[in-house]
Amino acid sequence: KAAPQEFPQAIKRGMTRALAVVSGRIQEKRLTGHGPFPATEHRLGERTGQLKLRTQSTPATVETDGEKSVITGAIGSSVFYAAFQEFGTKTLPERAPFRTGIQENITYIADEIEKEITTSLKA
Repeated sequence: KAAPQEFPQAIKRGMTRALAVVSGRIQEKRLTGHGPFPATEHRLGERTGQLKLRTQSTPATVETDGEKSVITGAIGSSVFYAAFQEFGTKTLPERAPFRTGIQENITYIADEIEKEITTSLKA
């Protein structure tokens, strides 16, 4: 009987853990090195290192409305990061280091959530 109520918390734990790892992967792969890099690599070179140092994940949260739960988590930075770098403009190509980094790790995130759900079912 407790399993349905435990699912959102299990998803939250798996997502929180996975996003922390993915944040580190984005820092290592997408925000390291001296560019400029081709836009197709979806990387930003280091100038001051502040974007890389201040990129982090926020713990997932669960909001419940009756029987429906919404679980959200995020990876971002407290450093000003121009939207044109992520999404591009008419004259500048899209680089999207954050979106690309998350997309390439989506299977890892899903696997971590699945591990937490499996663990909670065994308990």
